[in-house]
Amino acid sequence: MHMPEPFPAGTPRFISRRPYLNAVFFLLLFFLFSLLGGGVAGFITRDPVVLLTLSYLIIGTGAALLLSGMGWWEKAGFTTLGHPRDCALYLLPAAIALLSLSEGISVTGWREVALFAVFSLIVAWTEEAFFRGLILQTLLPAGIRIAVILSALLFGLPHLFNVLGGLWDPLFVIANTVAAFGIGITLAALVIRTRTIWPPVMIHALVNFTALLSLGSLVVPVQTPLQLALTVSAGVVLAGYGLYLIRGRGGPGGLNRDR
Repeated sequence: MHMPEPFPAGTPRFISRRPYLNAVFFLLLFFLFSLLGGGVAGFITRDPVVLLTLSYLIIGTGAALLLSGMGWWEKAGFTTLGHPRDCALYLLPAAIALLSLSEGISVTGWREVALFAVFSLIVAWTEEAFFRGLILQTLLPAGIRIAVILSALLFGLPHLFNVLGGLWDPLFVIANTVAAFGIGITLAALVIRTRTIWPPVMIHALVNFTALLSLGSLVVPVQTPLQLALTVSAGVVLAGYGLYLIRGRGGPGGLNRDR
């Protein structure tokens, strides 16, 4: 199902001639918008979840402006909902996302559940727009496999900075970065295979939402060796699954490339 381009570009479409440099440029813009968003949100609220939600709204606005300015909404997969035949491809990552609930649900109030849901969706849309919308697409001229792996590496990198806030167990930060790399490979591969970014947005949101429901807050306490091993294992499984999805697709390409 196709949707019209939400913000047609008035300028010629951007053609990536330096994919690696451009990918780093978009990553730096992500960090820049993060600093801007955090600074503005910090003047409005001190509630961690609300602060991060407002911050990501600003980052997402930056991503939307970039996508619109370059005419990349269709290229990045935002103008199509995909095809029902691809639904089976989403089962494994969705199932892994639901594993967080195996340790129970810590959230009891509907206000917190709603806040976590909105937060998870905004973060997921914003990060997908940057890492699978902008960075993945700008890397595609270097080859599909390279683009998928490098975009996942750049997606995992910001997760290391979670150690600076003091809210996460440092060992979990490392394990979570491995998991982020793995799911980054799967989500990028899904965008390549299905030519739509919306299911990856929803899977990403589900990962965030179930983790928040289980933890009950943004704080991640000291994790047991088993919990750390499960987090790393999820990343390894998803990395393998993503690479399986793009097997035989090593050359340059994009969402408009024929299957």
